[in-house]
Amino acid sequence: MNITLVTARPIDFLQAEFIHRFGYSVGLHLWQEGGFNFCRCFLETGPGRPSKKHLKRFSEQVAEIVAAFIVERWEEALLEGMLLTQYEGLDDGAAEEICRRARIILDQGENSCLQLQQREESITARIREYLQENSWLNIDGFVRFRLPDYLMELEQALGEAVDEYLMEKEYDEFIRLLRYFVDAQEPRVEKVHVVLSPGGGFQLCDGENRNLSGDYLEGFVVDMVDSDLNYEDLLISALITIAPRQVVLHATDKGRYHNTISTIKSVFGERLIQCSGCSRCVQPLQKR
Repeated sequence: MNITLVTARPIDFLQAEFIHRFGYSVGLHLWQEGGFNFCRCFLETGPGRPSKKHLKRFSEQVAEIVAAFIVERWEEALLEGMLLTQYEGLDDGAAEEICRRARIILDQGENSCLQLQQREESITARIREYLQENSWLNIDGFVRFRLPDYLMELEQALGEAVDEYLMEKEYDEFIRLLRYFVDAQEPRVEKVHVVLSPGGGFQLCDGENRNLSGDYLEGFVVDMVDSDLNYEDLLISALITIAPRQVVLHATDKGRYHNTISTIKSVFGERLIQCSGCSRCVQPLQKR
């Protein structure tokens, strides 16, 4: 029994896998023709013919090797090809970053090994079925015409990665603009204390413990429970308006306010000090 594999991709991975799995019990004949790489693999015949069981296992292992080749060696190139075809004007750095994010989405973080294995197993089953009736496999054509659900999975991950990347770029540009506003204007207050309440509100006061509720800050004690306002947007707007030389942040639950704190830190940089514990942190939003 022999099976011939054809692909325009380099076949060093296939060759190494055959040698690793079969040793010298499988023969390999490699050649190039018309821009394609060919790999004919066949069971070395000893005394007697191979049993049906051995032939079946040989075909199954060939399917496993080809599936591993597609997922482990070709998948990244497939993603890159889809990206460059569907999205124009991306530089090499952006394309590389988007493909990296797409792979993370495909592998779902901590379950990466499991997700990769599931993709390989699904493709293996398709190839195994195909090899039951065929001894010639054009890998490139098989992926393109016989694995539409796999290609769809790649496209969906790529779309999510593009959206994530563009949103992050927009956020970075937004932060850059806010930093420009802060740096370009004179501070209205030297020091501002920002007290974040466990209930979702916030309070601003100056270095003398006075609530900043003047003409331009009236009403900045906000109860977010019964409000549709986005407290983070409101807080950032207030701080941009004041442009203090120093921002002291008080929060008993920093985990809850992770995104808010991150945004303030991005905008104000070294101007931000995070309090490690004081009366404001213990009793937030009390009148002073």
